[in-house]
Amino acid sequence: MRRIIPPLLVTLLSVTASSLHASMSLDKMIVYFEPGQPPRQDIMVSNPDQENLYLQTEVYKVVNPGRENEEHIRITDPDKLKLLATPQKAIIPPNGRKTVRLVSLETPNAKEEVYRVTFRPVVGDIQATQTAIKLLIAYQALVFIRPANPKYDVVAKWEGNKIVFTNKGNMNAVLRNGKFCSSKKDDSCKPLSEGTRLYAGQSWTLELPDTKGYVRYGLFDGQFEKTKTFSPGKS
Repeated sequence: MRRIIPPLLVTLLSVTASSLHASMSLDKMIVYFEPGQPPRQDIMVSNPDQENLYLQTEVYKVVNPGRENEEHIRITDPDKLKLLATPQKAIIPPNGRKTVRLVSLETPNAKEEVYRVTFRPVVGDIQATQTAIKLLIAYQALVFIRPANPKYDVVAKWEGNKIVFTNKGNMNAVLRNGKFCSSKKDDSCKPLSEGTRLYAGQSWTLELPDTKGYVRYGLFDGQFEKTKTFSPGKS
């Protein structure tokens, strides 16, 4: 399954008596802006360390999400900003917390917009007598801004022992908790280890253990999961 990009690991030389790392935690890693709901969402950033956390936030627009040519473009031009993260810089004291507010400035017309917001620790003042490595770990939150009438529409086409899923809707859906059933008997169903986040207009191919049977997946939209069965000759 495609997942959120893992925490980014950056190593920097610093002067310290022992190895150090700047750590933090976020109370959510995926954010959904739904039509008709307030255009703001809060993420709580916690600093479990015994020293100040110097935090910087960066907003990236995701172009071609989920594709091989996916790009993350940092937005710095105020006229092009459609998603705000404030504050952009903050100091979080030891064992303290700070709220970062995300604000969506528009509702997409055609399909959902995808962003990634980076929460990056930056280097503060360090004094010591030995050279070592300081690890700075940044996290990215995945942000979806839904269109006015959001809907996923996942259909499937069988090609021999492969099944091709296509999302004809205008928002993503996560295919999870999959099963392949070789007959109508419940005990014939075996779990499928693979799943994916299927973005609007995209397809995903899955190889099956047999050409006969059907596939069942849970389709998760961020709030609810609905189970759908895909059989040969039916979408």
